[in-house]
Amino acid sequence: MDRPRNGALMDALRRLSVDQWIVYLLYGATVCIPLLPIGGNILVLVAGILALLFDRQRFSRGLHWLQWAVLGFILWTGFSIVNSINIQWSAMSWFYHIGMYGSIYWLMTYYIDNELRQKAFLSLFCITGVLVCLGAGYQYFYMTPEHIHEWVDNVHFPGLMRRMYGTLQNPNLLGEYLLFVLSVGGLGTIQVLKAKDWKRFAYMALAVICMLLCLVLTYSRGMWLSLAIVVFVAGICVERRLLYALLVVPLVLFFYHGEVSSRLWSLFSGQDTSVMLRWALWDSTMYMIEDFPIFGIGWDAFWMTYPDYNYFIQDPTVIIYHAHNLYLQVAAETGPISLCLLLAILLGHSRNMQKQKHLAIPYRYSMTLITVVVLVSGLFDHALYSQQVSMVLWQLLGFSMSVIRNKNNIKLKKYREGLMTISILFICGNHCV
Repeated sequence: MDRPRNGALMDALRRLSVDQWIVYLLYGATVCIPLLPIGGNILVLVAGILALLFDRQRFSRGLHWLQWAVLGFILWTGFSIVNSINIQWSAMSWFYHIGMYGSIYWLMTYYIDNELRQKAFLSLFCITGVLVCLGAGYQYFYMTPEHIHEWVDNVHFPGLMRRMYGTLQNPNLLGEYLLFVLSVGGLGTIQVLKAKDWKRFAYMALAVICMLLCLVLTYSRGMWLSLAIVVFVAGICVERRLLYALLVVPLVLFFYHGEVSSRLWSLFSGQDTSVMLRWALWDSTMYMIEDFPIFGIGWDAFWMTYPDYNYFIQDPTVIIYHAHNLYLQVAAETGPISLCLLLAILLGHSRNMQKQKHLAIPYRYSMTLITVVVLVSGLFDHALYSQQVSMVLWQLLGFSMSVIRNKNNIKLKKYREGLMTISILFICGNHCV
């Protein structure tokens, strides 16, 4: 009985076109990137090789101005390598990171190119977020004793024994990823609620609550603040009643006296070690930008260059990998022009999605909320140093471009059909006369 089934499966696999194979590889990457990043990288690499070998003509179409901005960002970050203290390291890191970001962006743009594939991607993206939460919950409640004090400041927060980080390996990174998923899944839940599909709403609301609980357990203050700003923006753009949810913050501060409120109050004190370290890092990074104002110190060269600017931590064994600030980090490593290109890419994709007034709520505003997450959390941290988080972001940017191009192509097709109809009517009218 097994042989016919296996034979039918193999026949079905053989009938798949290159286009379909690439789409399924991208679906697999969507699941693997936050759960098993090396698996996600392999799937994207295989998809890219298939596209280049068998489907190059797909990439010969005209480019949107935002795609030109992405190309400019890729090239400018590549030029920065010339200033690196270790050119070989920066070059390898650039190929590994920027190469993967550009690949997934372009593949998503040209292969998730119809509504059916776009819906499938969004559903899989949100389901993966739930799986990440389940894994993070297991890590949080069953972590080994040697990891209990990891990511914890025991001096200023003695009651905080553990933080959730899951497969993202860092509480702040998990928080950023969950905010990406909530930006999509939360808007989808609102749309289902408005449609009064109560069964789907119950499932989706349960998933959103699970993600919010995991976000709280990361104890990441920057991500909590980003969530508050996201709720505010969603309340202004989508549903005004969401603004009432912000009342939870003062209620927690004044009536709950656990570690969550302690972490929230610490935002206004600035006395713990992480805040003091950030001020020192930002000051040192400003000197880097002043010394290298065009191409920066080189892609991924911060941790090698920082010791020359270090005055806060006089310990050569302590490695500082990034500046804990998105804006300063990008400007220092690849120059202020690179930072401007990145901001233009984020804001441009967000604005172009908003202008698609015929789109459903999750399509139209999810990129706006994701952009808010990146820009607000970037004030306090640099989550994009993580390839997992950056891959997810560039995948979402590529998805946004696929929607923009798809809708623009539909409009162009209707415009051409209209012109053809008018031309036919005009020719027939002249013939009759």
